[in-house]
Amino acid sequence: MKKVISILILILSLSCKSQSTISLEQAYEYSKSDDGLPETVTYVKDVNNRLDQFVGTWKGTYGDKQYEFRFIKKLNFGSYTVKWDELIGRFSVKSFNGTVLYSSLNEINDENTHFRGINIQNKTYMLNFFGTVNYCNDSGVVFIEISKNNPNTMYLSFDRDKEAYDPSKCPNYSEFVPLLPKDKMTLIKQ
Repeated sequence: MKKVISILILILSLSCKSQSTISLEQAYEYSKSDDGLPETVTYVKDVNNRLDQFVGTWKGTYGDKQYEFRFIKKLNFGSYTVKWDELIGRFSVKSFNGTVLYSSLNEINDENTHFRGINIQNKTYMLNFFGTVNYCNDSGVVFIEISKNNPNTMYLSFDRDKEAYDPSKCPNYSEFVPLLPKDKMTLIKQ
């Protein structure tokens, strides 16, 4: 009898701490609440394959720069207690004369791209980006969205961090040009 009771207590305690999987869409809904994700969530899964539309190589120009973005989908990814299906981005920026201004295309370690997914809301996917010039706030949130009319066209925009910066290392902050454009730019799937 003691063994039966012990087994029942073990089963009940495990079920109280059961792990759960939710969709990206559910995670977005939870992100709008003050409570955030429930403690039982251990995996945020792309159950509807919404991220697949972004995967691949995308190219475009903006101003006097040429851009190439590569997005891969990682499953059950991350080093935290909650794992996510998310996009990892790599990209390069070149001047029109071919000078490489920035490139993470050859970065092997996904953790070192400093360009990873956050969440999907409606049709837009958000990624965090941390550039190489942190003291000038060359970091922020990147928004990508596939065109309603053409699945081979994607729009990208950048919301630059507005937090404190080090004026001694970035004295011309107001004139500093971030790697990514604030205005919406068009990319074509390759």
